[in-house]
Amino acid sequence: MDLVEIDRVARAIARWGDRFVDKLMDPEEAGRLPRGPAVRERALALAIAGKEAASKALGTGWSRGVRWRDVVVELPDDPADEPRVRLLARAAEVARAKGSDGSTRTRLETRGGLALGEVWLLGRKGAA
Repeated sequence: MDLVEIDRVARAIARWGDRFVDKLMDPEEAGRLPRGPAVRERALALAIAGKEAASKALGTGWSRGVRWRDVVVELPDDPADEPRVRLLARAAEVARAKGSDGSTRTRLETRGGLALGEVWLLGRKGAA
């Protein structure tokens, strides 16, 4: 689980602009962020919360070769749909070593000025 202050993300975007986003996301993931400032800040805060929560579920944080871009957060266009976290590269390797196929269960939401991310790393189907 992780909490991110939306105002803090807004300040980081104001200070570093696209360089901040580029550190966290590849061009494809960044391209899916909304364009309007307030919705973009909210979406980025949710993505950061999801990425941080996933790094905690892996037990690595941002170490042992796991990078921000190895965790991809897909926010749904339709609020009725669930967000998704995909693990790539080293994050997927670490998940497999822990007995997972890389599947996750994800909950992302905002409450007041906070973005809340919860990510569960799921075990392999059929594994004991």
